[in-house]
Amino acid sequence: MQIALGPNRKARIGAYIAAILVFVSLPHIMPNEYWLRIYTVTGLWVMLSLGLNVVAGFAGLFDLSYVAFFGIGGYTFALLSSNQFGIHLPFLIVLPVAAIFTMGIGFALGSTSLRLKGDYLAIVTLAFAEIFKLLLLNLDTPINITGGVNGIYGFDPINIFGLKVSSPIGYSYLVWIFAFIATFSAYRLKKSRYGRGWEALREDELAAEALGVNTTKMKLMAFAIGAFIAGAAGVLSASVQDSVFPNNFDFPQLVIVYCMVILGGLGNIPGVIAGAVLLSILPEFLREYGAYRMMFYGLILIVLMALRPQGLLGGIGFLTKEKKRPDKDESGHLKTSTDLYYGESEVAQIPEKKEQVYSKTDGIILEAKDIIQDFGGVRALNNLSLVVHEREILSIIGPNGAGKTTLFNLISGIYRPTKGMIIFDGREISGLRPHKIVSMGITRTFQNLRLFSKMTVMDNARVGRFCRTSAGPISILFHLKKHRREERETEEKAKEVLGLFGARLTGYRFNQQAIFLSYANRRRLEIARTLMTDARLLLLDEPSAGMNPQETKEITAFVKYLRDTYGYTILLIEHKLNVVRKISDRVIALDYGEKVAEGSYEDVASNKHVIEAYLGRKKDGKKRSSFTI
Repeated sequence: MQIALGPNRKARIGAYIAAILVFVSLPHIMPNEYWLRIYTVTGLWVMLSLGLNVVAGFAGLFDLSYVAFFGIGGYTFALLSSNQFGIHLPFLIVLPVAAIFTMGIGFALGSTSLRLKGDYLAIVTLAFAEIFKLLLLNLDTPINITGGVNGIYGFDPINIFGLKVSSPIGYSYLVWIFAFIATFSAYRLKKSRYGRGWEALREDELAAEALGVNTTKMKLMAFAIGAFIAGAAGVLSASVQDSVFPNNFDFPQLVIVYCMVILGGLGNIPGVIAGAVLLSILPEFLREYGAYRMMFYGLILIVLMALRPQGLLGGIGFLTKEKKRPDKDESGHLKTSTDLYYGESEVAQIPEKKEQVYSKTDGIILEAKDIIQDFGGVRALNNLSLVVHEREILSIIGPNGAGKTTLFNLISGIYRPTKGMIIFDGREISGLRPHKIVSMGITRTFQNLRLFSKMTVMDNARVGRFCRTSAGPISILFHLKKHRREERETEEKAKEVLGLFGARLTGYRFNQQAIFLSYANRRRLEIARTLMTDARLLLLDEPSAGMNPQETKEITAFVKYLRDTYGYTILLIEHKLNVVRKISDRVIALDYGEKVAEGSYEDVASNKHVIEAYLGRKKDGKKRSSFTI
């Protein structure tokens, strides 16, 4: 039986074979031992860059302690495979032990600095790196642990299943085998639920949390995985050098690794590898210029970053075949707006309804009891109580500043109420973190769009599935059955949900970055992400904001379709009263954090308190801010 291979798979297999041939032959064609050592050290830099890329590139965490993890791995190897304490463990035991120990340190550091961001996180992690350096220099008395400035040297020879690694070529093979493993692992992680979770965290932490991504866990995992790779690289570096010294793990080394990652492009695996290779070799060509070498080195970095701020390979699509875009004609020009947005092929057709048509029931799915929310001396909500029935569309209206979005923030876990409680499906959810609330069945959109702009439409949707999947790093790295099943189900679900919006979010748009969508389609994508979470209660914050009359009509029909066909319960904030009138089962009006009216649209619209709020007047006759209709 013959198995036909597609052109893409043939190309990948060809690339793998070529890479293996290059890897096997390069150590033997180096001009001398000096360049063979440069080749070996380049493999170490590739590993370090890929590890830092997980922390800074994937997750967007500004970690300045990374070089300390490199040192922890190296010194752990030194203490367990030398005469320093008379411990002579074999390499195949020391390597995982050192990497896992370093990962534990990274996990511990991450857990103590989770609340910190940006400059504050950088300060704490930099302090950790400096403390580690001081320990290396001073832990030689009264008991000589680290050897002080003299370091530790004279390690046991590496023996792998009876095969001794002692020659420069042997070390180069050893280092690059692990560099290839790190590269393979980085690709697997990036294309998984972890990679999407990290990218969402990097772009918008609040939006990621509100979609069910446990941002605390994802930060810890980034620290831990980055530390694991750095620890393994430290073991290999110590074995190649046959010694460890404090100055092997100081701040300049950290700067070099960061330059490699930034030059290659944050999160871009091929770019980071290219950056590591370039910055490993470039200084050697500039060495003969003596005092001018570092100046040339810095100048080249500045020029490259000025010309390509996204990194060396960032945004280059030479590895993918360009697809014909349906929004362009045969000449390559964009179609007219009428053809593009209102042509027969582009109008979002709502699918035929199922036989089952859902409607409001008497069962209560959400209840807010006597909610008070204070921000300093400002009371945003004052003794607010409400109930939401199953499969009901309940609209919240009111002037700007009435407390509508504050209510959504309380329900979705962004705020904890000052007083009162919120009960969902019989369980109190007050104060739970947003990702926990999403997993229970509540999800939301935002008044101001919070899409992951640099992620594709498909990946934006996939992020919404994070809380419904559970494959861990082992399953991801080894492509186990659980990971494969979840990825397949996630893609099928994403195509199904995006398909509800017709050509607006399907076809070539699957691979289009969200930033290039029209404003209306971004609104649609944000709703699609909420549907991916399998929530029962949708909190839609002004879903028609910024849309023209035709788009408003479509989104209004779609919101009603979600309840009628799929049985969603919908809590809606909306300023366009024609939308509220057409789809609401009930309406609640808020003003200054208090409920001023509740009932059908007709009852609320005729309420005098609501009319006063709309006209911009209070009972005492004083003017107030106007309300957008």
